[in-house]
Amino acid sequence: MKITVNNVALELHNGARVKDAIISYYTRSGQKIPKRLPAAEDFFGNRVAPDGELTEGNTLVIKSGPKRKTSAMKTIAMLLSAGLLLSCSSTRQAGGTRDHDGYRGSSQVTGVHAGTALTAPSGTVPLADRQAVIFSVNDMHAAIDNFPKLAWIVDSLRTIYPDMLLIAAGDNQTGNPINDQYPEKGWPVIDLMNAVGFDLSAVGNHEFDTGPMGFSNLAGMANFRFICANLIPDKQFSLRISPYRIITLPNGLKIAFLALLQLGQNGIPDSHPDNVRNFVFRSPFDTAQDYLWLKDSSDIFIALTHLGFEEDVRLAETMPAGIDLIIGGHSHTRVEKEQIHNGIMITQAENKLKYGTLVKLTVSSDGKVSRSMQLIDIRNSKKEKPEIRAIVDRYNDNPVLNQVIATATDDFSSYEELGYLMADAQRAAAGADIALMNPGGVRIDQLPKGPVTIKNVYQLDPFGNELVVTKLSGGEIFSLLRAAWPVDDRSPLYTSGITTDIKINDQGNPEEIKIFTNDGKPLDMNTVYTVAMNSYMTQVYKYVHADPGQSLFFTTADALIRYLKQEGNIRSYRGEKRVRVTR
Repeated sequence: MKITVNNVALELHNGARVKDAIISYYTRSGQKIPKRLPAAEDFFGNRVAPDGELTEGNTLVIKSGPKRKTSAMKTIAMLLSAGLLLSCSSTRQAGGTRDHDGYRGSSQVTGVHAGTALTAPSGTVPLADRQAVIFSVNDMHAAIDNFPKLAWIVDSLRTIYPDMLLIAAGDNQTGNPINDQYPEKGWPVIDLMNAVGFDLSAVGNHEFDTGPMGFSNLAGMANFRFICANLIPDKQFSLRISPYRIITLPNGLKIAFLALLQLGQNGIPDSHPDNVRNFVFRSPFDTAQDYLWLKDSSDIFIALTHLGFEEDVRLAETMPAGIDLIIGGHSHTRVEKEQIHNGIMITQAENKLKYGTLVKLTVSSDGKVSRSMQLIDIRNSKKEKPEIRAIVDRYNDNPVLNQVIATATDDFSSYEELGYLMADAQRAAAGADIALMNPGGVRIDQLPKGPVTIKNVYQLDPFGNELVVTKLSGGEIFSLLRAAWPVDDRSPLYTSGITTDIKINDQGNPEEIKIFTNDGKPLDMNTVYTVAMNSYMTQVYKYVHADPGQSLFFTTADALIRYLKQEGNIRSYRGEKRVRVTR
């Protein structure tokens, strides 16, 4: 995958994230990687989160310095007093009156919520005009602790706009062990979405993380509909997914939502292939063309996408007139000001319920649609809905995940330090001579001094990869290290049992790799060693080796849990350096 950072062309592995691109930029430029990575913006000036997804051709600009915050309290107060936001006009005429819901055998629905007796302030919308109000979030990634704040803000907005729709743009799942390790994997998020009153959700790539049957069960238990137009479900699973949805508001406005899902270079979403093996996917851009008739069957036509902001811009610029709004996700982009491309407004609200976007669309008597958007800060809200807090507290009260299994005697303050810990654990669990850990498999960069819980382990290592032992000669280990370099965003593997010195050339590629045993001697290229690593590495690294390896049939997370329990007190890794990269 080729992207650009500060006008420097980089080639990253598929699935690389914004933070990987930033690290690669510093490595390629010969600069020291900052301990705290700077902020980045996309080509269009939007802030992107470090864990944001990247796609081919993305452009990033590294920024520094504070950004303004949008106060939820201030915004809600402003809405209560004014009930009005600035808008950008669109010249599209409203469509016809046919009703569709995009789901075979289901009936038309309305987006009505039980609100309070308060209504929108008088004079907000002219009598001849009709208004639709939408509050959208994306890439929640199981951030259940922010749901009580979300619920309070949603209830406050529904006081003003009783018929407001609550929409998610995909990736509701994955990122919190409380949700990911629940007996019915993924149910806590669905339960909370039901409780808050979501109307609709796009399918994101992480919706498949629960497996085909798990996703089917969760979709069936949701009180809202999942939609995705470029997915053809496996017939053996009764997956409750529609390609589109038309919601009719009490004022008669018909809003068509068409959902589109990103596909990687291998033609499937960014998920483990086994989770989508029996599904068929089409190009989201080709699919969108097939549903342009929706613009004539609705007053407002919205694309609810999980493509990434730059792909949303591409969609807007290649689509004929008709779409009024794109509500996007996937790239974790924070759109703070109105983005209009080819006459289409595009929104996105970063990730993990830090923000939400309030959109108002007004259809005038002549069919013209005007739009406005406001980013609302959820994370910093001082108010919560007690009933939702009670649900979250119940899920968080998990004695298994909250079990303390060890004590960190010092702070862990980097991916590198935690990567060494993981490699040590895998080496011990496998009884191996050497262990290697890919940097992309280390998912948190800090662990404070003090108690360490099972939840901490699953935050660090959430993927469920199995531990594999392979017999490799010193020469084959050398081949593996070289093969891993481009796959791991030109970053060295974290090691246990060996140290490495890597000299890179001006293009950022290894020019010389030296491998040493723990006693400082060069690794013998002909001696065969037992090497432990995770199953992902064995599948994606293309290196010279005779032994395919043997799974130990337990996960790398299990290996770390066992190791921490045995150690009790985790020694300090502060300042430890097992890998060195020089020019």
